[in-house]
Amino acid sequence: MILGALLVSQLAACTDSVDTPPPRPQFPKWHPKQPRPADRDEQVVDAALAALDFCQLIDQATYDRRKGGNPRPVTREPKVKDGRKTCTLYRDGYEAIVDVRDGDPGHTAFRNDGAVVDLGGVKGYQIETRREGVVSGCAITVPLSFQRAVKFELGLQSRSKDCGLLRDFATAGTAKLPRDLVYPLDGQDNERVGVCANWVSTSKGENCDPAVAAQVPAGAELILAAGAADPNVECAVFRDAVKKTFGPEFEPIATPGSCYFVEPKHRLQIEAGATANGGAPGEWLADPNKTYKDHHQTSFSGNPGVTFRAKDDREFSLYVSPLGNLDSRGHVRLTITPERERGIDDWDRSKAVSTMDVARAHAVMELVMATHFRVAR
Repeated sequence: MILGALLVSQLAACTDSVDTPPPRPQFPKWHPKQPRPADRDEQVVDAALAALDFCQLIDQATYDRRKGGNPRPVTREPKVKDGRKTCTLYRDGYEAIVDVRDGDPGHTAFRNDGAVVDLGGVKGYQIETRREGVVSGCAITVPLSFQRAVKFELGLQSRSKDCGLLRDFATAGTAKLPRDLVYPLDGQDNERVGVCANWVSTSKGENCDPAVAAQVPAGAELILAAGAADPNVECAVFRDAVKKTFGPEFEPIATPGSCYFVEPKHRLQIEAGATANGGAPGEWLADPNKTYKDHHQTSFSGNPGVTFRAKDDREFSLYVSPLGNLDSRGHVRLTITPERERGIDDWDRSKAVSTMDVARAHAVMELVMATHFRVAR
């Protein structure tokens, strides 16, 4: 009886050791550490806007210089819409040439989408709207605080769709604003710190820091553990390879659980990681829910990996196991995503990942694995 009990106990222990997976590693959650920029006094900005005559921001001399000999009369018509001031320059009483308004704070994402333009030393954000390859509109936002802005826009009935014309009006208009109400070209006009301003995200930047230098340890297990605890390590793993392959304009930012490489024009965004927290690369190869397409099993510097695309071709991803087994938890990953170019609202343009960028992504992963993970196992 005693022998039987011991045997049962040993078998049970054996079963537990075989069937029970090891506990997942636990790492402290990373949080941004750099101080957040402070906004302007909201009451001061509100008072300045309340006292502002928006029609004075539409410069008559600019119109006279750009009207091209058109003798028809123009008028400036002020209005208040939804509690916000606006003024429109009309020709013949109906053709809206230019509109200027108190910008809705809900549209602060415009700053992340717009291209920075120089309005006589004042910072503005411009978006040119295109439809089927034809320019159909233009708008320029001039920030006054993190939330408030003055917006200049070509009128819907305007025959001219020239952003150059609108920049002339915006430059003349902002020259009439107090200098302490606008921002210089390098001014901090939003919540994002440094190159976090180039991150394509709806976030205000509260969970983003520009990446700082970090030591990459030796050995796959140690790298994955360090990357799980600190995205700056993930950025350090990829930094040289991304800059060498995609270009020096790509700068790393650290966010909880990921490193991103961002660039000022927003044409492409790169997400990178090297973490023990992530799933095994084989999970993406199996893809039981058929979320992706074009799955391929491959290798990088002798490390097994998988590549795949989003079904709409908007993303291309590579996941690699530095532990020599696609089913081992943890991975090194890279995802590239083409984005709408900053300053251009053109939803007709295809944003599929290009063949060239796919080749670059392969080159980055090959270089990363050869640099940090080519070790004896």
